[in-house]
Amino acid sequence: MDLIKQLRDTGIKITQHKLAILELFAEHKHLDAFKIAKTLQNKGIEISLATIYRILSSFEEHKIITKHNFGNEHANYELAVSNEHHDHLICLKCSKVIEFVSDEIEELQLQIAKQNNFEVKSHTLNLYGLCSECKLPAAN
Repeated sequence: MDLIKQLRDTGIKITQHKLAILELFAEHKHLDAFKIAKTLQNKGIEISLATIYRILSSFEEHKIITKHNFGNEHANYELAVSNEHHDHLICLKCSKVIEFVSDEIEELQLQIAKQNNFEVKSHTLNLYGLCSECKLPAAN
């Protein structure tokens, strides 16, 4: 779905700041408010953190973005329009987020729910560890 059309359909007033933030989400999968502020400032766009948080809150309320709390200092956001369900690997050292899809994990979750007569409405799976760049070298 066209993101600008989605903004219009929700009735959100379209501003340059909102469009700039949407463009960042199109370029990057996961962002926090501080990364948004820094990236926009590097592009010469002046915007306060308070304005960024208001825009993120509005986008979340209108289901344009999804908020994640991965256990680090700041909430992360991603576009909610990604059609495919995915899970996350989160690096405890650098906070890198890697998305992955596993049909086997999804099937296992459904089997476990069925065995317990449980109807799953939604779920999130976040695996925490160290990414390849942050892993300590193996001891010899």
